[in-house]
Amino acid sequence: MTKLSRRSVLAGAALATAAIGVTKGAGAGSLQGPSRSRLVVISDVHIGDNSPTVWYQRNYHEAYLKVLFDHVIANADAVRELIILGDFVDFWTYPPDRRPPSFAEIAAANPMVFGPRGMLNAALGALEGRVSYVRGNHDMTITQDDLDGVTNSQRYRIKLQDGDTYFPLGSDRRILCGHGHRWTMFNAPDTTTRLAPLPIGHFATRAFCYQLARTLAPGQTVADLVHQGIPNGLDLGGLVKSVDSSIIETLVDYASDQTGLPMSEAILLPTGETTTLAEVKDIYRPLWSNWTAMGGGGRQGQLMAFKAAFADASNGTYLPWFAQRQALPAQAEVVIFGHTHVPVRGLKDGFIEYVNTGFDCASMPDMASRHFTFIEVDIEAAHAQIMQVAGDGTGGFAVGPFDGARRDEVVPRPAIDYSTYVTLDNRAGAADLVLSGAEAKEGFFVVPPPARVARGERARFWIQDYPGGHGSEGTATYQGANGAVTLAFGCPTGLISNIAAGADFRSRIGNGDYGDLNHAPYTGHPFFVEFST
Repeated sequence: MTKLSRRSVLAGAALATAAIGVTKGAGAGSLQGPSRSRLVVISDVHIGDNSPTVWYQRNYHEAYLKVLFDHVIANADAVRELIILGDFVDFWTYPPDRRPPSFAEIAAANPMVFGPRGMLNAALGALEGRVSYVRGNHDMTITQDDLDGVTNSQRYRIKLQDGDTYFPLGSDRRILCGHGHRWTMFNAPDTTTRLAPLPIGHFATRAFCYQLARTLAPGQTVADLVHQGIPNGLDLGGLVKSVDSSIIETLVDYASDQTGLPMSEAILLPTGETTTLAEVKDIYRPLWSNWTAMGGGGRQGQLMAFKAAFADASNGTYLPWFAQRQALPAQAEVVIFGHTHVPVRGLKDGFIEYVNTGFDCASMPDMASRHFTFIEVDIEAAHAQIMQVAGDGTGGFAVGPFDGARRDEVVPRPAIDYSTYVTLDNRAGAADLVLSGAEAKEGFFVVPPPARVARGERARFWIQDYPGGHGSEGTATYQGANGAVTLAFGCPTGLISNIAAGADFRSRIGNGDYGDLNHAPYTGHPFFVEFST
């Protein structure tokens, strides 16, 4: 690891080589001039106005953040883009009797971050404006006008990227970025209520801050307490036994009981309006049914609602499922999320590389186990490395790779994933392949077979089992230059053989290697099969 004092910056070339191996040749995503071969991604800093209930406290966290920006500035020639992946600022972590501050007020309270001589301006200048901002849940109302308030003498500005996902390489969609909250039930923007876009998670966090405001000692902040920085403020893991249509009432009652916030207490909103937990319970009552409908209704829709609730209630459980679902139709190979406050370095038995940036405002007693992390992506290799800013025990800091992150799972244990992941390779084909029919005989298509696979391209889709004993099995029929071909594929349970037929294929189990042509492992799960035309 490379050491830094609080006033120094890294030697650019040395760390560029040590961190991810910068490639100087023209590779994917390279620009004219210096080889800009990497992306830097940061999220979940949660900068507020330094009120006692805000996770980020300038006097404690600013030194870590400055080292990260110094690192980016020192390596600017190698950085294609700095991506701020949501929850960089925080409009949520304030007691109910306080109107949350505006972006301008947060910026004024943190001049070393947002001021004319602040670290954001320095990074904007060094990167010649190559800085993008993707909204999270705690900053979902931030606007381009807000970001334009970060003045820069060279007139560069931070670019707000609209939408749930952002592809930093443009038409090259190998890398997909998103904060991740869009696929969680309690924190996704909700446009169906008079409180839009605020989700129900906003009110759980405000209740948490009500409790803090009543219990913190004079001069004490949340950064002085242990086990802080849970994404909703409250640990919602205790709700998992009620993950069904009653969960909204359970959540609001739980927030009131755990924090002492009365159901009738006024909650002052960012708009200046007020509401109460009693009203919140009524307003968000249809949330479960809304998610069920978004998932297609019926059994499949219920499963998606279940996963979206777990993605908030259990430290990001099932968030990789949503990441993979977004990635396959876009042909993305790497998905980078934040939101969970837990760094993740990959997937077990997954179809993509899923990584999570982690959390950058852990409380002082937690910092030994909850690290200040961010991500650097080698563009040419499409590989993401989790990086860390850490104190070195002598008043300085070190920046280097962080290897302590966990690997995540598409389907968490003790459940078993009997999915079948299909790749259709038409790179050697004589014509486009056009879908004429598909059937899920067992399970359901999370990502259905695409309507067309162009000549020279590959496509991926995914069929997953329902809970129970049948596994997954399906077919897809495509019309090509030589007529119709029906692909059959499946990952049954028990002693029934895995299924792959209809065209030449190679297959594998889990994270293993693809085997011999037209030979499928008899059993094992999940099952990956690649058909060639």
